[in-house]
Amino acid sequence: MQEPENNEKEPVRRRGCAGLFILIMLILGACWGAGLGLFLWMVYDETADVSQAFADFRPKVGSKVFSSDGQLLAEFTVEERQLLRLCDIPLKVQKAFIATEDATFYQHKGVRPEAYLSVALDAAQTGRVRGASTITMQVVRNINELKVGTEHSYKRKWREALVALQIERKFTKDEILELYLNQIFLGISAWGVEAASQQYFGRSCQDLTLGEAATLAGLTRWPNTNNPIRNLENARNRRGVVLKQMLDEGFITQAEHDAAVAEDLAAQVVKPEQIAENRAAAITPSKRFKAPYFVEEVRKFVQDKYENEKIFQDGLEIYTTVDMRLQDAAERALRKGLDEFDNKQRKMFERQGKPDEFTPAAGALVCIDNRPQYRGFVRAMVGGRDYEHEKYNTVTQARRQPGSSIKPFVWASAIGSGITPSTVIVDEPFTRVAPNGKVWSPHNFDNSYHGPIPIRHALEMSLNVVSVKLADMVGAPVVRSYLRRCGIPTDVEGLTIALGSPEVKPLDHCVAYSCFPNGGMRYESVMVTDIRDRDGVQRFDYHNETRVEQAMDPRVAYVTLHMMEGVCTPGNGFYPTGWRASSLKRPVAGKTGTTNNSRDAWFCGYTADYTTVVWIGYRDGRSLGKGRDYTGGRLSCPVWTEFMTEAEEGLPVRDFDVPYGVEFFNIDRFTGVEGGSYKEAYISGTRPPGTFIAPAPEPVAEAAAPDAEGDTPPLLESL
Repeated sequence: MQEPENNEKEPVRRRGCAGLFILIMLILGACWGAGLGLFLWMVYDETADVSQAFADFRPKVGSKVFSSDGQLLAEFTVEERQLLRLCDIPLKVQKAFIATEDATFYQHKGVRPEAYLSVALDAAQTGRVRGASTITMQVVRNINELKVGTEHSYKRKWREALVALQIERKFTKDEILELYLNQIFLGISAWGVEAASQQYFGRSCQDLTLGEAATLAGLTRWPNTNNPIRNLENARNRRGVVLKQMLDEGFITQAEHDAAVAEDLAAQVVKPEQIAENRAAAITPSKRFKAPYFVEEVRKFVQDKYENEKIFQDGLEIYTTVDMRLQDAAERALRKGLDEFDNKQRKMFERQGKPDEFTPAAGALVCIDNRPQYRGFVRAMVGGRDYEHEKYNTVTQARRQPGSSIKPFVWASAIGSGITPSTVIVDEPFTRVAPNGKVWSPHNFDNSYHGPIPIRHALEMSLNVVSVKLADMVGAPVVRSYLRRCGIPTDVEGLTIALGSPEVKPLDHCVAYSCFPNGGMRYESVMVTDIRDRDGVQRFDYHNETRVEQAMDPRVAYVTLHMMEGVCTPGNGFYPTGWRASSLKRPVAGKTGTTNNSRDAWFCGYTADYTTVVWIGYRDGRSLGKGRDYTGGRLSCPVWTEFMTEAEEGLPVRDFDVPYGVEFFNIDRFTGVEGGSYKEAYISGTRPPGTFIAPAPEPVAEAAAPDAEGDTPPLLESL
């Protein structure tokens, strides 16, 4: 019997979702792990490069110029920035920036994930996106070498966060905060808290009040809009926000908060016009810089050695030779001399009814050290009346005829050729007829002649004819060689070289004159002694580049020097051209110089300590005036004397060193004959005569070789 067939079907068993869920979770876990691994790999893989770039980064810092006594003269910069160590930045300043920019700076690891969530919620609710960058992220954003960039993109944010994490792994929070406070832009031209403090409040951040510190911190957002110079009310509001944040974070007490809010910000901030002056001074020397003419020469010197990037961004320290005590004295003396001259000229033109014809005179002064350990050091340089209105530096740029101030080199060439201070020359009319028929007849300043006269006394009287005759005796090429060796380059070939026809810069003239007190040695002028980079490594040492040359025999230099002492020594009713210098009450020597029609007035002189040259004239070469009131002895010598009186103050009285091979004889000052009361120097083997012997008058020469241009130069009436 068959069993009945069962027609019921077994129910279908449904599979659950657990497997799929597990699969999805495994995939997500793998992706998360891979992503995390990739992220960690990226963090660790680039850490070395990022860390090195961060460690190598240097904020742009201008080069500072210092005087020989350590005073800051100037700073060459395109960004006003002064670096400080974190320990030198007051805690109130640090806390102000931390409170407003990154309150949890010392807790996070470079990024704040919760800040990004907050930003996302705010964006969803308000439609506005605000920043969530930490201080570390702000730092890496502003270092170009890290290649983060500043564009607004998710890619940049990702890179910024990644680099911030890498930086935090290798550097301390203090190192990061120090760089941040020195690097941040705080408006106008200030980079870093110290530059901003100086810019807005005129003092170091170490001296800021709490309210002022909060004001600076408030400039991190829209600094040019919220700075107290341009918008005092915005700055005051931002200060209040920062102070409230500091109070909320527990950085200050309620009492400190209230006192800071009550500070008078308007009274604390420097005036806008002062800010404008500071900005104008950021690149070129100005009146807020000391010794601006000198500083400009230093800038040129440094730019010849280094690229602009190194000078204006790498924080060089440039140590110079200028002595601010002497520099200030030089500026006062020259300004006083020019003002006195201008006042007289202005009154003269007013009396003549021509007030519009008055023009201020120009002037220059340069001083070089003669002391053994400092020879060649430029101690003072004034290239004009006022650098703000007259940037042309007469000391280093102007080429002017020296007039009679060239004569010591003519006398030196004569002494070197065997002539003695007692050698007699006839001061009489002198004429040369050139091949082209032109007649040249130099004459003395007052058109008088003195007959037979020893050359030492002729130098005291600055007699032109005697100078020309000496050059004729020794030969113009010999005179020219002395000038060149002493540092005055010239191609003048004729006898006019004896009256100062070669043009010379005041600085070169000063170097040439310094050969006499320095035993005939020429020391090149030195303005920069030492240059160091920001790490203190020496990059320049003047000892390695300064040249010294024996320009003339030390005996020749000294005998000439001694005759020049006579130029500055009055006595027995006789007042030589440089007698005003005798008020120094110490051994002094020098020579006046006045060119044709008094276009240039010089006094060049020296003591055992300093050589100084003073020039007064007009830029366009017009005449200063007519007569003895417009000579180097009347105009430039008083300026020289006033400056040197201050320069020598406090220094011991020293006589000039006498070299071996020089002997002294008592002579008659006016005849050069042995047996008087005036002491004169002679090269050993020579001596003054026992009697006065006048040479016979010389016949007039029929012809003379033309000068380099084939014509005779204009007459130079020197004194």
